[in-house]
Amino acid sequence: MSEASKPKKRDGLSERLVAGERVVLDPESESMHQLNVTATLVWELCDGRLSVDEIAAELVQRFDVTLETAKADVEQAIATFFDLGLLEGSSAGD
Repeated sequence: MSEASKPKKRDGLSERLVAGERVVLDPESESMHQLNVTATLVWELCDGRLSVDEIAAELVQRFDVTLETAKADVEQAIATFFDLGLLEGSSAGD
């Protein structure tokens, strides 16, 4: 994944916030994904404007984690979102 990539949610998904965790409904694959608190924050920041590094920096601000840990968590979450088909493009970057 390119450090300069700016992940963006795919159009056509429905979302609900339930007890602080995001539930993402994908009508195309007829699937539902429940995200934990950290993944919810990463998901909310996948707006196509922020890079992986910027999303990781936001995690550092909100949680008691190092930048290295935050970046690893963000990269893992984003790779999972790509694997599930929830983000535009491909995990290889554009």
